[in-house]
Amino acid sequence: MAGTNNLTGVRNPGLAIADPLIDSTDAKTPQILEVTGQGEVSVATTLTDVELGIKVQAKTATEVQEQVAQRSTAVVDVLQKLGAKELQTTSIQLNPVYSYENGTQTLTSFEGINTLKFELPTNQAGAAIDKAIQAGANVIQNISFTASDEVLQQARLQVLSEAVKDAKAQAQAVFSTLQLTPGQIIDIDINSDDNPRPSPLVSNLTADKVSAAASTTPIIGGSQTIEASVSLDISYSPNSAGTLASATDNLIGVRNLGLAIADPLIGSTAQILEVTGKGEVSVATTLTEVQLGIKVEGKTATEVQEQVAQRSTAVVDVLQKLGAKELQTTSIQLNPVYSYENGTQTLTSFEGLNTLQFELPTNQSGAAIDKAIQAGANVIQNISFTASDEVLQQARLQVLSEAVKDAKAQAQAVFSTLQLTPGQIIDIDINSNDNPTLSPFVSNLITDRVSTTPIIGGSQTIKASVSLDIGYSPNSGVILDLPLNGLQQIA
Repeated sequence: MAGTNNLTGVRNPGLAIADPLIDSTDAKTPQILEVTGQGEVSVATTLTDVELGIKVQAKTATEVQEQVAQRSTAVVDVLQKLGAKELQTTSIQLNPVYSYENGTQTLTSFEGINTLKFELPTNQAGAAIDKAIQAGANVIQNISFTASDEVLQQARLQVLSEAVKDAKAQAQAVFSTLQLTPGQIIDIDINSDDNPRPSPLVSNLTADKVSAAASTTPIIGGSQTIEASVSLDISYSPNSAGTLASATDNLIGVRNLGLAIADPLIGSTAQILEVTGKGEVSVATTLTEVQLGIKVEGKTATEVQEQVAQRSTAVVDVLQKLGAKELQTTSIQLNPVYSYENGTQTLTSFEGLNTLQFELPTNQSGAAIDKAIQAGANVIQNISFTASDEVLQQARLQVLSEAVKDAKAQAQAVFSTLQLTPGQIIDIDINSNDNPTLSPFVSNLITDRVSTTPIIGGSQTIKASVSLDIGYSPNSGVILDLPLNGLQQIA
């Protein structure tokens, strides 16, 4: 038997379904396992959405509006010439600015900001941002990455197939452990999740102007994950092979239609034991995810932007040469730094931070961090460990088998102690838990150079539970003597 590889599907027309593995002349409904498979596909992003603005502060509202209008027109003209798609205005604001001293509110100026949004291929986004800033933009509100519509549609179809394969694999793990024969697919439910764009890279870049000589900051789009789940109701029956020594090893199943269930092994109404088994498997992590950054402070926005761009380019080059996987930009920031004295706000400098994320085998990550810092990185934000996708998938199937074995062992302990005869498995529910990666090691290291530090990954735990409803009957001639209707009297 090929397990679930040859499962056939019939849509459930009602409560009563004829199963070819069950005698069609019998009025039984089929035994059913309900299982939900998860599918996940990652696709490379190729498009970048940018939201940037023109921010002006001046003594009068008229003066502010004129400057915003002139600079906005120049920015729009640049973006149109660059072929920006989905170009649109997303916000127009004009607000008074007040100072507060000795309980008195005084109007000091006006502040206006116009915000624009556009989309370009990721490999053109960095240069477009630079040119927009040269034309008058001085605020970057957020950046996000996405794949093309065609790639996303293909991924949505692929992920459904992956979800079905996962459901079949889970069913096979349970059927094999319980020695059950899969039958028809009674019902199929597709639960495709909405797939929002990746979380935007939030930035508050404020600059008066970036010179044409400034280096272009590399922008690297990450992957976009598409998810879906498919639920299958699969009928089953016991194998016709010989019995095992354990009383629960040859349990067989029918679908529970209510509280009273006819058990052919008993010939009367069956009682039910509900038991939940838990499985847990630990696997060694082999991959390390690192998030590090380039942080610079200088007198002008132009100076900061140039230094960040140069050092970011050097770090990206080093990581690419080391074979870093999943390399992507996770944050772009450039903010003014103010001092406050006697109720007065004074611009003193600018601070910029570009953050990158990458993945490498754990035994290579320590050296990679050192080389990245030598190239210009000076902030390590966090480190986390994970096992490979193949190892995690194998562990998920193994943990289901462990959960079934645990449920059977619990049932055997109860049946043996109470001298009951196990009957049929009335119902099976798979409750796989989400298995997040290990909590990251959070760090705020700021340095120009550090010695090599060994990095040692831990283990990752996969958990699941399986619930069984098992019919039973007392052994003939056995009468239980339990005082107070089965409750032990407490002295």
